[in-house]
Amino acid sequence: MHDPKSRDTKHINEIVHNTDAYMPVRATGPLHEPLPWVIELRVVGTVATIQVQVHEIMVIGRADPQKGIVPAVDLNPHNGQGLGVSRQHAAILVKDNRIYIKDLGSVNGTCLNGNLLAPQGEYRLRHGDELTIGKMGLQVRFTVVPTIGVSPKGTTGSLDAPVPRIARGETALVVEDDLDVAKVFHMALRHAGFNVTVVDSAASAIAYVSHEFPNLLVLELMLPDMNGLDLLRYIRKQPDNAKTRVIVCSGATGGWSIMAA
Repeated sequence: MHDPKSRDTKHINEIVHNTDAYMPVRATGPLHEPLPWVIELRVVGTVATIQVQVHEIMVIGRADPQKGIVPAVDLNPHNGQGLGVSRQHAAILVKDNRIYIKDLGSVNGTCLNGNLLAPQGEYRLRHGDELTIGKMGLQVRFTVVPTIGVSPKGTTGSLDAPVPRIARGETALVVEDDLDVAKVFHMALRHAGFNVTVVDSAASAIAYVSHEFPNLLVLELMLPDMNGLDLLRYIRKQPDNAKTRVIVCSGATGGWSIMAA
């Protein structure tokens, strides 16, 4: 148990505010509905991951049906009780296109990147952070997963929100090495009327544009073989690239990368 008076206890004294946001924002124009975003929590020391749909507030804790407690993130299946997780331990909040974490006055406390949170305080949560809920470590990842897939009967489902058809066979190249993210972009662009190609490296993208420039390029900045900005600079230096419009969608954690893009 964390003792607030202990010299070994380190609280976060200030809530960090800056311009780099990781929550999805509603796009302008025809695609006015948000894509399906989720938070993925990886249980440290195990192979288990927990994925939850992003909502305005999501309680983390342990389910107790007898008391009517059903948290959005239930840690009971991961030995939550043995690791000191309270029934209503903490909450993930969405405010102004940012995500925050708040300890709900739990018995064993909540830590963010090793720093003990003051109860009821709201602290910025980012991609790559690590939470400690009681004694359970959770690695935080913001990602997207397709909502088109398997229905309860095992058949192919459909989009939660219809995507307007804004293209008529124009080409779209998605450069993304995360399979789940690539699936979402492929799905949405295909429903929007694009002829979509997905590649997972800068080398494959360069091979594609050596034959044809796409009408639309969806680009991840953190690629396995090249910085996405370097790839974009390369493409912009090529002749006949004027028709290509670029959307940068990235898990890059630095505001500099966003500004440079």
